[in-house]
Amino acid sequence: MRNFFGLVGLLLGSMSFSVLAADETNCLDPEVDYLAMDFMAFDQTMNEGWRAVANKEHCRAEAADLIHRYATQKQGVSEGMLSTLRWHEGQMRAEAGQNKRAVALFKQTYKPQDKDRMGWNYYVAATIAFLEQDKSALLKSRAQLAALEKPADMDFKDADGNPVDIPWPPNLHVVDRFIACFGNSYSNAYGDCEAGNAH
Repeated sequence: MRNFFGLVGLLLGSMSFSVLAADETNCLDPEVDYLAMDFMAFDQTMNEGWRAVANKEHCRAEAADLIHRYATQKQGVSEGMLSTLRWHEGQMRAEAGQNKRAVALFKQTYKPQDKDRMGWNYYVAATIAFLEQDKSALLKSRAQLAALEKPADMDFKDADGNPVDIPWPPNLHVVDRFIACFGNSYSNAYGDCEAGNAH
C-alpha cells in the first residue's frame, strides 16, 4: 500500500495554483501564525498555510519565503517533510521567476534510486531541464518516465483505505506540458499555456 502522506505530496506537487485577486502589499494574513500550524495544515491542505498565500496574485515569492521559514524554523519537521517543503518552495521560486534558486531546491529532492518506484527522479530532472531550457534533457527524462512500468504490488489507497485511481506514470501530463510549452515561463507552462502558444 502506498503511504497516503507521500501520495498526497506527490500529487499536490503537480497541481497548478489558482490565482485570486489580492492586495499585493498584504500577502500574509497578520492574524495567522503560520509557524504554529502543523505540517498537514501548513503544506497539505488546500487554501491554508502557504497555499493561501500563493493563491493571491503576485504573492508567489512571499509564499516561497514563508515555506523557507517554516522549513528552517519549525521544530519536529522530518526529512520527508523537508523534502516536500523544498519542492514546494522550489515551485514557488519558479513561479516567481527565480529559476536558479528553484533548481537548487529541486536538486535536493531527488530520492535514493532504490526508493524511487514512481519515477519521481525523472519528474525532477524534467522540471530542471525545462527551467534550464535543455530540450534534449527534457525529452530524455520524459522518455524515461513514460517507459516506467507500474510495480505489480503498488496499490493506491486513500487515508480511509479506499482505492484511488492514479494515472500511470504520475506527473507525465506535467512533463508533456513542459514540452508543449517549451520556452514559456514555468508559471505559464504550469498554468494557462497551450501548445499553440509555445514560444
